[in-house]
Amino acid sequence: MAGLPLYQTLHSQLRTRIRDGHYPPGAVLPGEVELARQFGVSRMTMRKAMDQLAEDGLIARAKGRGSVVLEGRAVEPVRAEVSGLVENLLVLGLRTQVQVLHFAFETPPARIRREMGLPEGRQALHTVRLRHYKDKPFSYSIAWIPEDYGQTFARADLAQKSLTQLLRSAGVRACKAHQRVFATSADQTTGPLLGLPAGHPVLGIERRVEDDLGRVVEHLQVFYHPDRYEFEISMHSDPAAHGDTWRPA
Repeated sequence: MAGLPLYQTLHSQLRTRIRDGHYPPGAVLPGEVELARQFGVSRMTMRKAMDQLAEDGLIARAKGRGSVVLEGRAVEPVRAEVSGLVENLLVLGLRTQVQVLHFAFETPPARIRREMGLPEGRQALHTVRLRHYKDKPFSYSIAWIPEDYGQTFARADLAQKSLTQLLRSAGVRACKAHQRVFATSADQTTGPLLGLPAGHPVLGIERRVEDDLGRVVEHLQVFYHPDRYEFEISMHSDPAAHGDTWRPA
């Protein structure tokens, strides 16, 4: 991504090596000079990347000992099936903390209004939430809910329950969803809240949920910290029926 500092790229690559066991707990990392040579960067740039690993609690740096990988300090990424309702972390059995940053009835942007099938000028509930997992910023979500359903719950409810639960309590029979997964860059708002610099890659989803009458009852965008969330998909192959293609299981 354009504008991403080099040390951030190095930090991400080294973090992945630690998480994947290339550098296991207790291992001593190569020195700054050696790592700088391996990655073709300056020692100062590598030092900034190492400093960030230390701030993350992934390594301990001590004079005369080098940088030692710490045991069990990294936050393991949450994994979810692409086909699942990934925003509803209760389904994944996780305990997360939610901060409601915005809760107001407003006119949606033109594209979202069209996708929700709302007439021009119609308001909807606009919510913004920041979710933490193991005390680390995890996701930043923006949702639009039709006004009549949005009036059935309060701001405090959104900090305690998922939108899926609140809409179900309001009588919504959600039966269809369209979801896309994409990569994008953190902006000046989402970056700092997720603990990332603006321009850093983030993982995103956008989802439209429809009820049994075809009405869009939720328009959701979620941006995830790339080191703390992963999508997975299980697939199967049936050459007799589909040739050599792989299909979701």
